[in-house]
Amino acid sequence: MGARAGSSLGRSRATMPALALLALSLINPAGASAQTTGGPATKTALYELGGREPYRTAWKHLTAPVVRHERWLKGVRGVWSPAQNVTAEGASFHVFYLCKPTDCAHYKITVIFGPEGRHAYGALYTPAGTQLLGAPAEPVRRVLLKALHPG
Repeated sequence: MGARAGSSLGRSRATMPALALLALSLINPAGASAQTTGGPATKTALYELGGREPYRTAWKHLTAPVVRHERWLKGVRGVWSPAQNVTAEGASFHVFYLCKPTDCAHYKITVIFGPEGRHAYGALYTPAGTQLLGAPAEPVRRVLLKALHPG
């Protein structure tokens, strides 16, 4: 596990692992009806996928409606944790988490990519509220929201 953030943070490298641990604790869906499981795919971080096609294009389309006001989303920069493999209603999802480096408590997003990464679905939380992005179907919406608002 690690953290990646923009170079203008001014934070030491020593604080990044602590922030990443905080981010991981925020997405732990303990007690939720969705079951989390480990596996090789859970080692992937959102910023790693965001640098490759077709994920990069899917990310740009997903965040296009909000990136003007939420600049921290541009370039998939922020504090991240490895993807969580979540099974809900018989389907398996890799849920990715990213938050604003200077304010993880108030600015965060959970993301699920569709098959082969050509489409993305997300739930964005800001002080203005929670916004769904990419028109997720009901099972995907529930998984995104549970990961964004555990407990």
